[in-house]
Amino acid sequence: MSQPTEPRPSASSPATFLFSPALLVLALSALSLPAQDPPAAGGEPSVVRIARKPDGGFQLLRNGKPYFIKGGGGRDPATLLAAGGNSVRGGGDAANLDRLHAAGISVQYGLSIGKPRQGFDYSNKEAVAKQLDAALAVVKRFKNHPAILAWALGNESELSAKETDRLLLWAALEDLARAIKAEDPNHPVITVLAGASRLAEVKKLCPSLDAIGLNAYGSMLQLPEAVAAAGWDKPYIVTEFGPRGHWEVAKTPWGLPIEDSSTEKADFYLKAYRHAVEGRPQALGAYVFLWGNKQEKTHTWYGMFLPDGSPTEAADVMTYFWTGKWPANRAPRIGPGKIKIAAESGATDRENEFLPGTKLRCSITPSDPEGDPLKVAWDLRVDVSDNPSSGGDREPASVPIDGAVLSTAGNEARIQVPDKPGNYRIFVYVRDPAGKAATANVPIRAVPPAAR
Repeated sequence: MSQPTEPRPSASSPATFLFSPALLVLALSALSLPAQDPPAAGGEPSVVRIARKPDGGFQLLRNGKPYFIKGGGGRDPATLLAAGGNSVRGGGDAANLDRLHAAGISVQYGLSIGKPRQGFDYSNKEAVAKQLDAALAVVKRFKNHPAILAWALGNESELSAKETDRLLLWAALEDLARAIKAEDPNHPVITVLAGASRLAEVKKLCPSLDAIGLNAYGSMLQLPEAVAAAGWDKPYIVTEFGPRGHWEVAKTPWGLPIEDSSTEKADFYLKAYRHAVEGRPQALGAYVFLWGNKQEKTHTWYGMFLPDGSPTEAADVMTYFWTGKWPANRAPRIGPGKIKIAAESGATDRENEFLPGTKLRCSITPSDPEGDPLKVAWDLRVDVSDNPSSGGDREPASVPIDGAVLSTAGNEARIQVPDKPGNYRIFVYVRDPAGKAATANVPIRAVPPAAR
């Protein structure tokens, strides 16, 4: 679709996880690297093929055996493996690949590709040539490492690019795909798109790609249909999917996005994966975003874990898909609804707008699948969801406001609206004895009397 294309979060964004699909820098070509590293100790180079199934669909064969991607972006690979996952989008050096291989996790290795929206000029032939050389240097170095599953050319490089820039981008990616396949015929080559809106262009101009990576959030519920409409007849990998994005949800009267609760998100993960991945003949698997935590509009929006490492229900959902059974202990839930707010005084005639200094009574309805006792915590933060970043670019964090939570009791809290007019968010966190969590938030606005 035309700009604004889905300004979705990107796995290349800063976050509290160990690896990123864009760790390669263009200066790499200037380093004195060996032509290639030997395989990891005790390992043999992996051979990955895309094969036709008898039913006409596709499957990955890794060293001759069927391999369905059960992937996650971020966090400690041990927790991913324990949940039934088997792959990450990643990169890094030989030590990182060795560590992942030793854990039994494969790597869709992300090669750094310049983005027009960040100033990369694809009409600059010298820069494009250096980019190709840098990517090939990495391929030569790691092509025999047994952790490698596939090569991914960039991440959402086309996002917000003008048509003239995209056409040059596709030409450069086609050259890269051909060069990489000549250097390493043992691993598929893909590029990762911000949804399927440019897929017809890629089909026409990048015929050497073996498959396509698609990042999708709310559009997961239309993804297979969009792939078919574009005429794409090769397989696809869902390289990012998660909750409904901040561009896809309802907004407050003052224009800020209303985040789904962790319970609503988990329900969406379940529905989205079933629609776009499970049983789809073109799907080779998926990487869920984000098996970790990051600041993206809020500190809870896209992470499947809270900043302290507490897993939310979305992690339970993926465990179910990857292992075929639910965890023995499941995360708490919030609902029906999110946070209920009532002003002790100072309410305005618009929902969730209050006079500065207003005291609020806030409550939730939590539950636990096992009936465990729950602990509830609250905080109030400046709302930074109106920052202009897109594509997962770096964003400012927002910390709890000291003294805003006046008291708590059970599932309720008294919270005071700051004296300073502006946008704020109330957050609630529910934890069970095993450390699993649920969370919800609601935007509020402090409005002085003269502005009413």
